[in-house]
Amino acid sequence: MKSTRTLRFALSLLLGAFFMVIFANYGNKKVHPDLNSLMVDAFLKQNNKGDFSSNDFKKYIFYFEKGVALKGTAIVKDGLFSAGDVAAVGFGYGYSEEGSAIMTPKEWISDGGYSADVPEVPASLRHFYDPTRTAGDRFLTDITNARIMGSLQKYVFTNPRIDGVEWALGKPGEHSTSVQDHQYTWERGKLWMQMALKESDEDKKEEYMAKAWRSLGETLHMIADNGCPPHVRNDAHPSPLWNNNTWFGNPDPYEELIDIIRRDKPMEFAAFANGTPDPDLKSRFAAMTRVEDIANAMAVFTNANFVTSETISGTDRYGNPKRQVTHPDYPYSSPTLHNLRYNENDYSYNSGSGVKQCVDHYYFAKVIPKMCDPYVDMECVKSQASVLFPNLVDAGKNVIKLFIPKLSVEIVSLDKNVLKGEIKHKTDAEYPGEIKYKGEVILIVKDKNNREVDKIKVKAKDGKFEESGIKLAKEEKIIARVEFGGVSVESSEMMGVSDNIFGIYEGKFNLVLNEANMLQAELSAIKPGLDKETRNMMEEIARHRVKNNIESINWVKGGGNGGFISKFEIGRPQNMANYYETAGLKFYVYNLSNTSSIPKFLTPLKDRSNVGTSLQCLVNGFTVTCTTEKETTIVNATFKGNELVGEWTKTWNGKVLMSATFSTRKIVDM
Repeated sequence: MKSTRTLRFALSLLLGAFFMVIFANYGNKKVHPDLNSLMVDAFLKQNNKGDFSSNDFKKYIFYFEKGVALKGTAIVKDGLFSAGDVAAVGFGYGYSEEGSAIMTPKEWISDGGYSADVPEVPASLRHFYDPTRTAGDRFLTDITNARIMGSLQKYVFTNPRIDGVEWALGKPGEHSTSVQDHQYTWERGKLWMQMALKESDEDKKEEYMAKAWRSLGETLHMIADNGCPPHVRNDAHPSPLWNNNTWFGNPDPYEELIDIIRRDKPMEFAAFANGTPDPDLKSRFAAMTRVEDIANAMAVFTNANFVTSETISGTDRYGNPKRQVTHPDYPYSSPTLHNLRYNENDYSYNSGSGVKQCVDHYYFAKVIPKMCDPYVDMECVKSQASVLFPNLVDAGKNVIKLFIPKLSVEIVSLDKNVLKGEIKHKTDAEYPGEIKYKGEVILIVKDKNNREVDKIKVKAKDGKFEESGIKLAKEEKIIARVEFGGVSVESSEMMGVSDNIFGIYEGKFNLVLNEANMLQAELSAIKPGLDKETRNMMEEIARHRVKNNIESINWVKGGGNGGFISKFEIGRPQNMANYYETAGLKFYVYNLSNTSSIPKFLTPLKDRSNVGTSLQCLVNGFTVTCTTEKETTIVNATFKGNELVGEWTKTWNGKVLMSATFSTRKIVDM
C-alpha cells in the first residue's frame, strides 16, 4: 500500500513537471468546431426554406449566422483542469477559465465543439463509447501502451466509469454543480431552452439561449466522437509529448492526420462532408425521436465499418493471424483482415464499399514485406473520412432537429378589433411536457404589396396573447411572430372578416384516389338476391365504371380540360338570402371547380335539396361538411391574404375514396 502511494505521488509530480498529455480527440480547437458548423449548415440547408422546409419547420426562420448575437458564458482560457478541481490541487497552473462572450447562435454551437473538451483532463477520459459492450460498461477501459501515460492511467487518474454518450446527455432533472460534473449536457440544454421559452425578461431569455446553444454544441461534439473510430473502439490515444510516443503518447493516426488536413488543407477537410450518407443510416436517423438512439446508431456504424491501427485483427494476406494491439482478448467482429479485399498495387486492405481501411507496407515493404504489420496511413484516413463525415453530419443535423421544440403560432380570431392568438407546443419524446410560451409576441401588419406598415409588441402568458385596437385596411394582412435565440416562428397570414375576402378565387388542386375503396363502394350498390350471371355482369359494369372514372380523372390530371382547376366564389350572404340558408353565416361558398369530387353548393340551400350540407364560417376560413346516406365530403379552407388554401376528403362508410389539396388566389373582387 505504501509503495502504491509513493508511486502515485511520484507520478503526480511528474505530471506537474511535464504538463499533461491529453487523451482528447481530434483538434478540439479547430476540427470539432468545424464539424459542428458543418452540421449546422446541413440543418439550415434543409430547414431554412419556408414552405420547402421539413414539415416541423415550415413556419420557422433561423437567424443562426447573422442578425442575432447572444451574450453568455464561454471558455476564455484553455486548461487541463477546472479551478478548484481537487485533482489539480497543488500544481497551481493549467486551470481553464470561463468568461463573458457574445456570439451568434451558430458560433455558440460551433464553440461547443471546443468547450466540450475543456478542461482537458476530465474530458479526455469521458469521451469514449463502445457500442459492442453492454450498457453501463461502454466507457474507456483501454490502458495506453505508452509507459508513463499508461502508469498515469493506472495509478494517478481515477476511471470515471462513464461513457461519452452518458457524459454528453446527462439525466433528466440532474442539476448537480460539482466541478467534475458536466455543466452543459443535452438535458440541461433542453432545460435552458424551456426556461427561455417561459421567460418574459429578454436579457434572461438571451442568457438561457446562449447556454442552450452551447449545450447543443457540446452534444454535437459527442456525435462527432461517435463518428471517429478510436472513440467507439475503446482505443486510448494520448497525443505525444515532444513526439515521444514510447514514453508519453500513443496517438491515433485518424485523429492526428485529420487535424493536419484541417490545418494544411481546410478545403479538402470540408469536402469530406460532401459525400452521400449511407441510405439506410440516413433514413433511420430521420425517423429517430431520441438523441441517444442517433448517438448509438452512429457509434454502431463507425465501430462495425472502420478500424484503428490498434484494433486491426483477423488473418492477413499471408495467412498469418493478427491480434489487436489493444485489448487483444476482445477483438471486434468487423472489419477483419480476412473479410477485406487486398490490393497489391497499393498494399491496402479495402472494404466492399471501397473504403481503404489499412495498409501493410513501410518504406522497406518491397524488401521485407512480411515484417510489415497493417496500419492506418494518410490515404486510409482520407478514405475513412470521406464516408464518416457525411454520416456524422447527417446525424448531427437530425440531433439539431430534435433539440428545437416544435411550436406553432396561430391567430385565433380578430373580432371587433380585438386580436387573439396562441402559441402551441407539439410534445415529443425529447419534450414530453407541454411548453407554455411566455414572453414577447410581435404582430406585423403588411399591405397588399407585402410591405410592413406596422409592428406591435404584445406579451403572451401561458401560450396565449391578446391585443385590442387592431384595424386592418382593405387587402392588409397580419402575422404573429415569436423569437428566441435566433429562431423565429410565424403564424399564417390572416385578414379580418371584411369586404376584402369576398370574390372569386382560382388556382390548382391535386387529387389522390383510392381505387380499391372506390370499387368496393360501387360493388356495395349492387342489389342483393341477383342470380349469379346477373351479379357477375353488374360487378363487371361496376369495375368498368370505376376504371372509366379514374381514366377520366387522370386525363384531366395530365392537362386535359385545362388540368385540375380549383375555383370558389365567396359572397355576401345578404345578396343570396333568397337562395341560401344564410342565418348566422358571414359569407356563402359556391364551388366552381372542374371536378365532381365535391358538390357545387357548399352552403345549405333554401329548398333543402342539399339537406346534408353544413357551412361553418371561421374567422380565417371555413369548414364544409356534405353528407349523404353513405358518403361524406369535408372541405377545410383558410384565407391567407388574397389566397384561399385548403383540402377536401371524400369518404364512404369511413373509408377514404379520394382526397385533395388546393391553393387559389383571388382573381375577382365582389
